[in-house]
Amino acid sequence: MGSLLSLTDHPAKSPRETNTLPWNIYYVHMFDLSLQELEYVAALADERNFTRTARRVHMAQPALSQAIKRIERRLGVRLFDRTSRRVIPTVAGEVLAAEAVRIHGSVHQAVRRTRQAAGQPEHMRVHVSEPSLTTPRQILAAIRAHVPRAAVNQTTLPQVVVRDQLLSGGLSFSIAGRIFGPGLEEVHLRDESVGVLVSRQHSLADAEQVTLEDVAPYPLLSVDEAMSGWNRWVGRLFEDHNHQAQWTEESIFGVENAMDILEDDTTVLLTLESVSKEHLDRVAWVPLDPSRTVPWYLTWERNCAGGSESMVAAIQIATRVAEGRGWTRGVADFERRQA
Repeated sequence: MGSLLSLTDHPAKSPRETNTLPWNIYYVHMFDLSLQELEYVAALADERNFTRTARRVHMAQPALSQAIKRIERRLGVRLFDRTSRRVIPTVAGEVLAAEAVRIHGSVHQAVRRTRQAAGQPEHMRVHVSEPSLTTPRQILAAIRAHVPRAAVNQTTLPQVVVRDQLLSGGLSFSIAGRIFGPGLEEVHLRDESVGVLVSRQHSLADAEQVTLEDVAPYPLLSVDEAMSGWNRWVGRLFEDHNHQAQWTEESIFGVENAMDILEDDTTVLLTLESVSKEHLDRVAWVPLDPSRTVPWYLTWERNCAGGSESMVAAIQIATRVAEGRGWTRGVADFERRQA
């Protein structure tokens, strides 16, 4: 990857002064930082932990540690203070991390505008937290149908990287829970009811509603914690009602992957109401009592949307779908902000 930053404290000499090589050879390339190295700095500043950051950037922890040390040596600046428990960005580290996010965003903007100038369709990359549910599928279907000049690419990323991907322009949108970050904007799409998914032969399958006390004796199907914070939310819900969640040893991600496990007639999966009808031949969804809901948001980075007619159109379409289905009145709020 070519460098984005060339940092040197010494002015380059002219060819006349050197008598041998052109001036640009004297820019010291050891000070260059690549996009990948900037990603390492931004991720470590966010995670403040080498192990989690290494998992996030898909490399071994010792290799990441060495990469950060090399960057610090090149710059002659300490970017992170390490303790036995934490990694804390220095003031310089915070500055470089913020610039790294900005630079990544600028690169994505440049690519998008270049493609637009060449008449190519705009590519919108959309993170969906749970693609098996019909709520995000209905939103994406409407965007694809009504914004035909855009190519919509759906993906599901580990939750820890979604915010940075939005801020850097790597993602156009997220359809998921609430995500906080400087420059991020959102539209509330709906609040969706939580219930239990069980096999048709499960003792809870014929109930009209179930309480957490009803569910507590059964093993809860664990959701991959690298992909989702769902287990933590469910665990807190149980604790708030003086119950302890009993998790299965195996974990899954996505309702589709739960079907075979739920057929043991004992395991329970807490999930949202919009389970696709194609799955309900094999399982039953029963709402919780008292009712609990989880919000869906459409989230994007302000500057990315500001320069994209397709993104603005997609936001309007998504919020109109939500309003038309009686989920929310978020479209009025969005259009009032645009006016």
